[in-house]
Amino acid sequence: MTPQQARARVDALRREIERHNRLYYIDAAPEISDRDYDRLFDELRALEAEYPALVTPDSPTQRVGGAPIEGFARVRHRAPMLSLEKKEDLRELELFEREILKKIPTFQPDYVVEPKVDGVSISLHYVNGVLQQGVTRGDGEYGDDITANLRTLRDIPLRLDTDDPPPHLEARGEAYMREADRIALNEALRARGEKTFANTRNATAGSLKQLDPRVVAQRPIRAVFYALGYTEGAAFATHADELNALRAYGLATPTLWRRAHSIAEAEAAARELKEREGELPYEIDGAVIKVNDNAACRALGLKTNVPAYAVAYKRPEWFNEAQTTVERIVVQVGRTGVLTPVAEVAPVFLDGTTISRITLHNADEIKRKDIRIGDTVVIKRAGRVIPAIVRVVDDARNGTEHAFAMPNRCPACGGPVVRRALSDGGRTEVALRCENPDCPAQQARRIEYFASRAALNIEGIGEIVADKLVERGLARSVFDLFRLDAARLASLNLGTDDEPRLLGEKIARRICDALAAARTAPLAKWLHALGLPGVGETIAIKLAETHRSFDELAHSDKLPLILELVELDETIKRLNPKSRANRDRSPTEKQQLAVQRATALARRKEVAAAIKQFALDGIGPVIARDVMDFMKSAAGRELLCELRALGIDPQGGAPNTATPVSGPFAGKTVVVTGALQGFSRAEAQAALRSAGAKVVDSVSGKTDYLVVGADAGSKLDKARKLGVATLDEAAFRAMLGAK
Repeated sequence: MTPQQARARVDALRREIERHNRLYYIDAAPEISDRDYDRLFDELRALEAEYPALVTPDSPTQRVGGAPIEGFARVRHRAPMLSLEKKEDLRELELFEREILKKIPTFQPDYVVEPKVDGVSISLHYVNGVLQQGVTRGDGEYGDDITANLRTLRDIPLRLDTDDPPPHLEARGEAYMREADRIALNEALRARGEKTFANTRNATAGSLKQLDPRVVAQRPIRAVFYALGYTEGAAFATHADELNALRAYGLATPTLWRRAHSIAEAEAAARELKEREGELPYEIDGAVIKVNDNAACRALGLKTNVPAYAVAYKRPEWFNEAQTTVERIVVQVGRTGVLTPVAEVAPVFLDGTTISRITLHNADEIKRKDIRIGDTVVIKRAGRVIPAIVRVVDDARNGTEHAFAMPNRCPACGGPVVRRALSDGGRTEVALRCENPDCPAQQARRIEYFASRAALNIEGIGEIVADKLVERGLARSVFDLFRLDAARLASLNLGTDDEPRLLGEKIARRICDALAAARTAPLAKWLHALGLPGVGETIAIKLAETHRSFDELAHSDKLPLILELVELDETIKRLNPKSRANRDRSPTEKQQLAVQRATALARRKEVAAAIKQFALDGIGPVIARDVMDFMKSAAGRELLCELRALGIDPQGGAPNTATPVSGPFAGKTVVVTGALQGFSRAEAQAALRSAGAKVVDSVSGKTDYLVVGADAGSKLDKARKLGVATLDEAAFRAMLGAK
């Protein structure tokens, strides 16, 4: 190979390696295996060893780091790296906007909302597209020059991905470490007897302070960039443009940022971002809300020592946490057979309630967080409702902790457990399932669900009674409940054989009365209570309005329309004469395709109209197929036989319009959001339907009322923006006539 050929090959390899770095670290869409990547890297390293004159500072081989340094030089930032003022609620955000409008009265602000990454702030300086310097935030005015360490991070490009770079560009962002990577790093450090890190931020900061870049190269540090600092030769009108430019240059940017056109919409976006933080690879400590218009930002300037155009939004409830200990992990079997691990923890008081049990969801979640029996863990209540383990305090480990493994047999019936194959082929569900329909745990949970207040409201049957009905052999299915009499129920032993505790005549009579009432419950209630595949309360109502009975549902001529619509859409797409697959066809063939496509379009219009007429819009093809398959299955046929044997025939069909409902909710479209004190969500929706309202799940311009409970989120903000009338619980009760 001649020197000219070597140079050409080196240049090609560098471009290819950096392209794969971007695909892997920035786009999360790798095209080659790690082994193939290593082959490219090894070839480049060998060529540079043979031709040392070809080695340049921006070569991927130079990421591995040089010799240790004695210390970090202090560097003054060309533009200060300022901290942000904190806001905690919508009222404070509205004051923030009011201050903006005082300075620029004619301004109509829009905002960018992005995650506030809980990492270590860094700044990169690119001169003519090549990375020249990397600096920590430090005190905001001066930082440490850690260029050698930052060069080892593979998701930081050594050269910007552009043929026309600006003369000088400063990218500001955060270095971070993923929780799973911190845990793995701590394990390695502990094995060597070295100090471990309590959290990801400390792990990142401690790693970047290493004086040996070769050590940093072995640490799993990543980076994400969210702003420009000092820049020459490049100007952007908006912050959104800056984010897009950073990504185009090959730098990682936040994935969940979005624009908002009012401060209320920005607050709603911040809430949504916090709810979706599990989708992010890094931990966040709130959201950042920035004015999008850069000219306005310059006009607003600073307020004391903080920007007047951006704030950190941190609601206090987002950060309420507590520590406890995992005492054991048990496995619950649900009504569909899914095995769910549950951590039993030392009771701890958090957000007004005592927590002693926390669902761990599945084996993958346990592995990802490395949760072990005996661990000290940090917990919080997601949305102030559901307790969750945030992270393990692995520094508290003393060697007595032990890993948990999901069972390979059902803990309730001893049957085998499986992961079902997904429809996309090759992949399987995350969840383990027991597929034994006679599993006592599944039987008990189906009975409990059937009797719940949201379903058929069989007062007196809860978790314990359902368990004992199955355990004592009194009920295997929900239909067995209707074969019980008050005397047998009253003698049900809820205790043990040594210490019996009878259900009693009073509760038994209450259960029998509720079962008698359930016989005449409408079809929608039965569909929901029986837990058909994919059928929740909303779908049950849609199905019941379109089908008069279970028999009619079993022979439905309406659900196939949903599947036909999907097939028609695929056919119309396939028959498009202008598509890539058809563009080389002859004119005659294209004309034939056009005729066939016109026929398919006409049929699609008919089918879509029928679906809308039957109020089936909102039922997708997967649910339609699942319901049809179930009703034709052995379980579906058994369901019909049981209902006939018991003389139960729940009635559905379109709502009776012969006796129209009158009142303030008649004919109105209503959405319910937040937590109501006197109603569950299902009860409030049922009350509205009884009052003649159309209950939907999302707010739009067609919504007449939004019923608002505690902790209402984005739906309330959207309602305010659209001018939709809102009702608190007192007003809702008054309009219903409830007391």
